[in-house]
Amino acid sequence: MFTISKTLKLIFLAFFTALVIIACSSSDTSVEQTANTNQSNNDCRTIEHALDTTEICGTPKNIVVLSSHHLDLILSLGYQPAGYGFRFTAPGVPQPGDKFDNPSQYIPYLGKQVTTQPVNVGLGGEPSLETLAALKPDVIFGEIRNQSSYDLLKQIAPTFIWDVRTVGGQWQETIKDMAKILGEEERAEQAIATHQKAIDQARKDLASVVEKSPKLLLLGMNNLQDQVIVIQPNTYLGEVMQGVGFEIVSLPSVKAKGPSIPISVEALPELNEADIIIVMGYNLNSEETIDTSSEKSSNSSIHTSQLKPAQQSWQNNKIANTLEASQNDRVYFTTYYLWNGLNGPNATQLILDELRDFLL
Repeated sequence: MFTISKTLKLIFLAFFTALVIIACSSSDTSVEQTANTNQSNNDCRTIEHALDTTEICGTPKNIVVLSSHHLDLILSLGYQPAGYGFRFTAPGVPQPGDKFDNPSQYIPYLGKQVTTQPVNVGLGGEPSLETLAALKPDVIFGEIRNQSSYDLLKQIAPTFIWDVRTVGGQWQETIKDMAKILGEEERAEQAIATHQKAIDQARKDLASVVEKSPKLLLLGMNNLQDQVIVIQPNTYLGEVMQGVGFEIVSLPSVKAKGPSIPISVEALPELNEADIIIVMGYNLNSEETIDTSSEKSSNSSIHTSQLKPAQQSWQNNKIANTLEASQNDRVYFTTYYLWNGLNGPNATQLILDELRDFLL
């Protein structure tokens, strides 16, 4: 028989044991929560960009890019887009539906590398906020042209905006930031190294050409009756061509702060020292129907429709035909979209391949 004293002792012991168990359990939970919090904090990165300083945690999976430039960069990092803001909207170019269900048909030059079917979020400069919200992206990559909608975009997902892509060295800074955001910093260095390796190889391949014709002029235009722009040396394209060995020709009397100088056709004789001229055409009024039966035909049709007005106006212009490069049949025509619209490692390889086609 238990006495009352023994019974009270047992009750007190049981109560005390329960308190200890509860306390230990509470302590374990607190430790676990603290560990999880610390782990979460350790997995967060703060990235400074053109408009803000933005924190992102974890590993983003659903990535939205609002330009072909940023598409080039994420592809170079080994990532695929969940959503894409389409930029190339010239007449005659087919437009996708809700998705890029056939990327090689709708995305010039880079489409073959896109293995997903990205959601079409509208024009890169004016994306559909409703579509973006429904997509629920983990991160949004945009250009400075998205500045006006930044406050709305960042409510949908962490949004990063970078400066003008055509400025020399900018894409390398951007891809390094992207790599930090995606947790793939080594891949950025690999992409930059691949870009440099392509330039080094082109320098070897074109050494004899550069030796004979070292001065290169880079022009962008629709036609000579409209504004013509001269690409400066301190640009993405200028750096690529200088890496190959060329000296970039510009107007000595003009000190431009930006990546290009607008000129009229009457100023072309001031640039007559150029041994070679690359004319990059852009045509926003093309009425030609683009053949999209394959990626090759699509790119070829876009290429032709975009450079044709520039080529025709050059061939029919007396001033242009008096230039030394014209006299020596050293004027070549390509698209502005490829040469100065992508501005990334994939574009570099495509540009250098075409440069070889021109000069070798």
